[in-house]
Amino acid sequence: MSGPALPRPAVVAAALSDDFRSAVKLAHAAGFAAIQMEPRLGGLDLPSLSQTGNRELLAILRADGLEMVGLRLDLGGKGLGPGADIDAALDRIEKVLAVAAGLQCPLVCVDLGAVPTEMPAAATVDGALCELGRRADRHGVMIALRSELAGFAALDRAMKLAACPWFGVDLDPVAMLIDEWSADEIFSRIGGSIRHVRGRDAIVGADRRTKAAAMGSGSVDWRRLLGGLEGAGYRGWITIDPVDLPNRGTAAKAGLAALKQAIS
Repeated sequence: MSGPALPRPAVVAAALSDDFRSAVKLAHAAGFAAIQMEPRLGGLDLPSLSQTGNRELLAILRADGLEMVGLRLDLGGKGLGPGADIDAALDRIEKVLAVAAGLQCPLVCVDLGAVPTEMPAAATVDGALCELGRRADRHGVMIALRSELAGFAALDRAMKLAACPWFGVDLDPVAMLIDEWSADEIFSRIGGSIRHVRGRDAIVGADRRTKAAAMGSGSVDWRRLLGGLEGAGYRGWITIDPVDLPNRGTAAKAGLAALKQAIS
């Protein structure tokens, strides 16, 4: 009996090489269909590229039959909350939105950092997200949000209050392992908002601490996860993200094999 369909497999470019051309070649050779990037890779600074530079980058990808999933950005612990320089953070995200639009990959995954739920702290994040939504609309770029410092309930509340059609969820299976919501509740509440999935795994200890592990050797039930994604109608990318592991290249290939095994 066959399992759920496999969403399209991508990989974080930095997991393979700090050189863009090498990362593309290695991703293609390993069997990936796309890469995801941060704004800087080695000496390549995407926000500084001209339109000609963007076209050259896309040509390198297309030569190996690869796509660009999009970009990703981590705002750090304060994120858009109290104590953060909100204007600077919004400007930083907007620069990445402009890059994504220029590279014809209209998706940016953003880790919001802390997402408070109690007033007045929550009001700071709420206001920042409303402004971020206006900027996303200006560039026509989808923003997939996650928070490693807050649960899905906090993220769901903030997104619903912002009510921005350009917002979605960057689903992290490791975050699902330790969240107060069960996997079924997560898919029920935010399944329709998933715009990207991180491909990573971890071993969960008795104290709910996680230790990064290669996909398939941790606590994530990948068959169940893929079934949940299929039930939610998700047909996008799973980007394998082994950057927390020592042998990233080997871990990336193991992740792709684990995904295929989950549907066999």
